[in-house]
Amino acid sequence: MSQDNRVPKIIKDFVGQPAAQTVLSFLSFEDWLSKKENEAQDWVVVARIWRDETTDFFTISALGLFQEDTLKKILSTNSWDVDTHIGHPSFNRHGEDGFVYYSSYEVEKVNAVQFLPFTILREFHGYVPNTFELAQDFILYHEAFYVPEKNEYHRITDDGEIQPVIRIIREKENQTILVEAHHLKDYLAAKKCYLVRYHDHRRHATDDISSYINGQFASCQGTDEKSNFEFWLRTDIPIREYKSSSRLLGKDVVTPYSEPDKRHTNPFSKDRYVNFIVGRDDQGNEVEATCNEDELSNYFTDRGTPHFLTAAYFGREVLGKYYQEPRRYSLSHSYLNCMSIWSIPFDTTSEGLVQVWLGDLGRIPYREQLHWRQFNVTPKGTITKHRWLRDFMAEFADPELDADPIYYFHTAFNQLQKESKAKYDEELFKGLSEEDSHAYETLHLPLTEEWKEFDEQVQALAKVVVDSLNVELLSRETGAVIDGKSIKGSIDLLGAFLEKYGVDEIKKSETLSAFQVVQTTRSTGSAHRKGEKFEKALQKYGLLNLSNFEKFKKLTIDVINALTAITEIIH
Repeated sequence: MSQDNRVPKIIKDFVGQPAAQTVLSFLSFEDWLSKKENEAQDWVVVARIWRDETTDFFTISALGLFQEDTLKKILSTNSWDVDTHIGHPSFNRHGEDGFVYYSSYEVEKVNAVQFLPFTILREFHGYVPNTFELAQDFILYHEAFYVPEKNEYHRITDDGEIQPVIRIIREKENQTILVEAHHLKDYLAAKKCYLVRYHDHRRHATDDISSYINGQFASCQGTDEKSNFEFWLRTDIPIREYKSSSRLLGKDVVTPYSEPDKRHTNPFSKDRYVNFIVGRDDQGNEVEATCNEDELSNYFTDRGTPHFLTAAYFGREVLGKYYQEPRRYSLSHSYLNCMSIWSIPFDTTSEGLVQVWLGDLGRIPYREQLHWRQFNVTPKGTITKHRWLRDFMAEFADPELDADPIYYFHTAFNQLQKESKAKYDEELFKGLSEEDSHAYETLHLPLTEEWKEFDEQVQALAKVVVDSLNVELLSRETGAVIDGKSIKGSIDLLGAFLEKYGVDEIKKSETLSAFQVVQTTRSTGSAHRKGEKFEKALQKYGLLNLSNFEKFKKLTIDVINALTAITEIIH
């Protein structure tokens, strides 16, 4: 009979657990048993030392290698097959008068089953809290790295996603190690092992349970296909103010997948591809095509399908997620890279759309294809001239200034820094710290008309070109200092620098204006509440009636012209 799914599972999870209000259910660990930690689909506890006033939980884990009837042998008894010293190298004596030998304790054989350490308990005689180590080959298998601020180990997937694999929870001397279930079962499948979790849990209560257990001591067994526990309930050994106590001793098993994750055994295989819009038919219906290059036509084969180099178009918002994580993604004017894992060439058209080749979409992960599909639009306009020259005529070509001013900003900024370094042995703009480097790396024309994004980009531009002006260099070269009167700030100091080079008043005003408008837009709007001062600033600088996209483009182009002018002056 099929399961009745009229009640959502999430409700069952919350209200269907055994009641833990009674002392007997508490001492019988009903709340803990109901969780079935070894069958968890998210996080599996693999090691634990957790104590409070009434409870003492202790768990370690080992690997049981596949052999004949391994699972049956492991669960034939509730006693531990290994002890807490598994994984600890030591010297041992063979017999009373025998020879001393070294043992790595890497493998223990019990009841014809070989056990390997998975969690290793390290004890320091109370000098520092005890702690656990996890099997190093599990960490290496997933190429996991430690993230100290989260107390977790993460891995980088073949798609470039960052996933937590190990989670370490500490609270004073308590510690719990959890492993993400999918990564654990994948590892177990590759290793051909079961994970055996060994438990020794104890609880105390102030109530006397003698009447419930008909005496001072009772014990029972609890077994199923994946666990074997023994329970003690007793009142014959009072502990401080506690009249009753209990103990759960035994083990349970986490079973592996039938085979390892295919991304380990064949990481480059792909079996899913998204269809993208590439045009409209005569009736106005959207025409879609696969991005699987094995099914697309190319210069050598006509498969009766669109060519690999068929233009697909996307709203510029498609790039938003990539600007948000500069540690994972880097964008130039023509390339998007996800670390060294995958990349895709792109271009920005005169229609303000992102254009890529259909076949290139098939070379990025399926998860990313789904992301791009959300922003896919019917073709408008055509590819840019510089893309035609670059991709079809094999000629180097820069994008047009109006289409990609950020490219020209980076070019002008870097050229000025180079000239300044050569002439003064210092750069005109101080380098950003690692924490601020994103301001330069992710600078972009706003992808939307949201004020939030406009404010973020204005603040980034101000941080790069206004806040970073090298005041020490300017003061040294001019003999002037910021005094709050004739020279109120770094922009005035830059003005004194330009005067030293004999720049006329008009040229000086044009150059400084580019920095002043960025500073004023930031101070009256992006960094503070917008109001009358902000509107007056926009009107003064000819920005009021422009879209946020055009506002920021004008700011950027004016700064480019200023940077270029300063470069020519000091060259």
